[in-house]
Amino acid sequence: MTPPLRVVFETTAELSLESCENFLLDQLQLPLPHVEKISRGLVTTSLERLTAHPHTYPVCRLALELGIGHYRELLIDGYRVIYRFWPEREQVSVYLFAHQRQDFKQLLFEYQLLS
Repeated sequence: MTPPLRVVFETTAELSLESCENFLLDQLQLPLPHVEKISRGLVTTSLERLTAHPHTYPVCRLALELGIGHYRELLIDGYRVIYRFWPEREQVSVYLFAHQRQDFKQLLFEYQLLS
């Protein structure tokens, strides 16, 4: 049995999670306790799933349309988790959290994930 992989939440993931929280508060007008619960759930679920099976989720189609083929996309209850799997390092790097209604291409530009 293979050991679980190390999952690293990059600075862009932390910043985008905060942006996602602001989107939920400001645009969708969700109450703060609900937003905090969603954030915790996203981090916990992504950690659980990516530690065990990072290779099973598809390449991020929207990033691929922009010529970037190394990002994968995990969907969790209407949220995108964008990550990269580094098998040689036995590591997963999470780069972005986004609600499905956020402008995804804009987020890729904003967090400079187009390379």
